[in-house]
Amino acid sequence: MATDPHYTPEMNARLEQSFREADLAREELTDSMANSVAANCDLLHHGLVSAKGLEVTTEMYRHLLGQLLRHPSGEVRTQALTLFNESMEKFWPRLQNYPPPSGGE
Repeated sequence: MATDPHYTPEMNARLEQSFREADLAREELTDSMANSVAANCDLLHHGLVSAKGLEVTTEMYRHLLGQLLRHPSGEVRTQALTLFNESMEKFWPRLQNYPPPSGGE
C-alpha cells in the first residue's frame, strides 16, 4: 500500500487522541444516562405502585422478567439472569453467608 504524503505521524497521533476523547465522552454519557435511568426507575416504580397498587406492579415486573429471560438474544438472557441473581443476593442473601442459628440444628 502506498503511503499518502499528506498523512503524517502527527495526524495519526491527533486521530488517536480524538478516538480516545470520543471513547471517554461516550463512557461519561453512558454513566450519566445510567444514573438518570436509575433515578427515573425509582420515580417510575413509586408512580406505578401509587397508580396501580403493589400487586399489579409486581405482576408487571414478573411479566417483564419472564420476557427478558425468554428473549431470543442469549446475551440479553444472560445479563437478565445475572442481574436477577445479583439482586437476589442483595435482598435475600444465602443462608450460608450467616452463622447457623443456635439450637443444635
